[in-house]
Amino acid sequence: MTQIVLLLLAGLAFGTAQYFKMRLEVNRLRAYITELEGVQNAPQPAPAKPIATLEPIALPNAGLALKSPPTSLQATLSHIQRVGERYTFPLGWYTDNGLVDLATARFTGDVNHILLTGQSDAGKDNAALNIILSLAATHTPQHVQFAIVDGKGLDWIDWQCKAHAWLVATEPEEISGAMESLTNERKRRRGILADAGVKKWDTYQGDDLPLLVVFVSELLLLQNAVGKANLTSWLNTELTASRAYGIRYIIATQTASNFDTQWRSQISLFLAGFQPTPTQDMPNVGMTTKDLEAIGAVAPSGLPAPANGASGVFLALQGNTAVNVRTSFISDQHGDYWLAQLPQKTLHSTPTKVPTASADTTLLALLHSGQPLPIADELVELSVERPTASSRTFYSTNRTSVEQSDGGRTFDNSRSTDTFATSYVELPLPDDLVPFDEQRRIIEAAQTVKSKRQLSMKLYATDGGQKSTWVKLVCDAVGLLQPTGGA
Repeated sequence: MTQIVLLLLAGLAFGTAQYFKMRLEVNRLRAYITELEGVQNAPQPAPAKPIATLEPIALPNAGLALKSPPTSLQATLSHIQRVGERYTFPLGWYTDNGLVDLATARFTGDVNHILLTGQSDAGKDNAALNIILSLAATHTPQHVQFAIVDGKGLDWIDWQCKAHAWLVATEPEEISGAMESLTNERKRRRGILADAGVKKWDTYQGDDLPLLVVFVSELLLLQNAVGKANLTSWLNTELTASRAYGIRYIIATQTASNFDTQWRSQISLFLAGFQPTPTQDMPNVGMTTKDLEAIGAVAPSGLPAPANGASGVFLALQGNTAVNVRTSFISDQHGDYWLAQLPQKTLHSTPTKVPTASADTTLLALLHSGQPLPIADELVELSVERPTASSRTFYSTNRTSVEQSDGGRTFDNSRSTDTFATSYVELPLPDDLVPFDEQRRIIEAAQTVKSKRQLSMKLYATDGGQKSTWVKLVCDAVGLLQPTGGA
């Protein structure tokens, strides 16, 4: 009898344990289902933006500078759109450890003034155009304005009618007046900030003081216009004082070696192109050739000459961190397309008054919506660059000489690292022919199959109909899964 009771108690205990174990598993399952539902209902991240497939190959003798950066500004804008930081602009493309990166900087909390140097045909104007077009395409005229002091040609004359243009001086005789206007604007801004009770533009809450980016295309022309002593005094004053009032300078010249050194202490970012001798390195970047080599950079005197097909190659130096980069080449036709997207100046605009353009443009609305950017090359009937490789490339926001703990890299150690691991493919077809999201899916999935038929079955469970046609159109456009004897 006792044995029977013990057996019953043991069975009861076992059954109870099994019951609670089952309840525990049920609760775990319910929790998992709840969690899964939460994940499924949570906002999903935006799909990766389209960017051109880039080969991670460095230009010989140019450090990490990318041999073939994208020729479409779309690639740069797509990257800046994902960075999401106001007043971000491109420095140039580079490659490191099989990765392709775009080095960027910002005009707030990062960079004050830029010295842009390089011998003839080094690509200084093109580098400045990348910066200015990118800022204009991603900010309204109420947020950023440009003063362009050129005086050496017609490269910037079409900006005169644009709402983003605060001032455009294209004739040598206009230079002196432009310099005076900039001084007056600094004083005007000082008065506005003083009346508002704030000490720096960065903390000003009004909407009447946009960032003003001043591009001087050739410093020597300013010296010819006002004399060396007056230029030195003007540079020392304006570069020292204007940063507190929301004015940033990009000073370009073939070499800074013949100019006063005091104002150069206000430069926080150097973009230095080819120089013929090592004696030119120190004046243009503030570091000797030996010091640059010690931090792993190729000095300006060590870069390949523009005459050897190496235009657009620069040393980007901020503090003691440096990287060699190559800027995207913006052709006249391509530049005209993007300039046409910017709003026109109103009839009553004046150089010292912010133009009252519409708050948004079609291009800005598209950027802010998070939708894919238009394919500029096709819209202006340029030859479309088709990707030649299907490999996935990755890039990070910025670059530094020190690898971070998460594997990312930044250009400036003082900034947080934001590394993106997203395939960068330029979508080859218009959205009305094949939806952008489907183009992205097709290109990414094509790396995992051996034929277009397998790809169509994998994505759409069919090898016929409209979706199968999508697969064929996209693959043929970018040269993926091409038949060697049959599809």
